[in-house]
Amino acid sequence: MTDRLDHIFLQPADFAASLAFYRDTLGWEVVARWGDETGGRGAVLSGGAIKVVLDERPARPVAPPGGPVVCLDIHDADRRFQALPAGAPVVSAPESLPDGSRRFVVRDPDGLLLAFEEASRHRG
Repeated sequence: MTDRLDHIFLQPADFAASLAFYRDTLGWEVVARWGDETGGRGAVLSGGAIKVVLDERPARPVAPPGGPVVCLDIHDADRRFQALPAGAPVVSAPESLPDGSRRFVVRDPDGLLLAFEEASRHRG
């Protein structure tokens, strides 16, 4: 079983300010965008060896404002979930996402969220 860092997921309090910081201040490239001001915006930025996903906070935020979610790239979400010991601090069980990927989330002892994500490219 191998867990690899895929990206850091952020739901910033001010999406535009965060986008400008990563893009303009740090010089990171915007590699994907979605949504608009009426339906929630998002962007993936790459600094080379790391990606940050900025997601405008939806009605049900994934993390506290400004709180990060560390996203790990795995090959089998259901199998990895079953390997967790009884009593593990599960935030959400494996679920299918609109893009075809599967994800579950756990919380570490300090409150940091870890999302184990099986990309749709790993399925099938």
